[in-house]
Amino acid sequence: MSKSEEYNVNFFRPLSDHAKANKRLILILASIWAIGVFGFQILLMILNEPTLEQAFLNFEKVYPVVVDDTSATDEMKTTFAKSLLMVLGKNIAVTDEHKAILRQSFSWAIASMHPDFMMGEFQEEPDAKSYNLAITALNLKNDGFDKIMRDLVPYAMVRLEETAFPQSCRTELGGIMNLYLVHNQNALTEIRFLGFPFHYWYTAQFLLILFVILCVIYASAIQKANEKYDFVEET
Repeated sequence: MSKSEEYNVNFFRPLSDHAKANKRLILILASIWAIGVFGFQILLMILNEPTLEQAFLNFEKVYPVVVDDTSATDEMKTTFAKSLLMVLGKNIAVTDEHKAILRQSFSWAIASMHPDFMMGEFQEEPDAKSYNLAITALNLKNDGFDKIMRDLVPYAMVRLEETAFPQSCRTELGGIMNLYLVHNQNALTEIRFLGFPFHYWYTAQFLLILFVILCVIYASAIQKANEKYDFVEET
């Protein structure tokens, strides 16, 4: 072997036995890592099934009646408004365009639960009075999950632009609710491990552990390869 061949360090075209062994080891470990990362994601996609949140089921039951039928009861409107509030509570995940539609729909629902002579209250900029009217209409208590819903009310209300349900909201609202309240789930997302959903634990913790394990395996295996091929690293 010539001197240039003896010190060849081309990973893709290794010449020495040691370099070839190193390449094989790296490719094997990289393949394990790729399968661990992308294989799991592919498995999730294969197993996923659309799962509806309870808020979406509630919304679907009352939505057509509330927006199209003047005989809709306050109970139906309450269910409708609370469903919208649940989506607005997702905040960061909801786009500004969708927030605007949800807020206008929510404000209309609250206004529609009050007598016509009070409509002017909701056509002004929301204030403490209109917030309290909404909280009372929805019968939100000051404890438990209701407390969270109460805190969302000021964030959810805007000045009412139309006394009738806005046409822009009518065409967009169903798709928006579907987007934020229907999720892909499967056995891997339902199972809990060490207090976390399995898919979260796997991606957030296990893959880091796997990476460290692969590094340890590489260090051990390459040391054995160095000894086998009498390879001495320069220091």
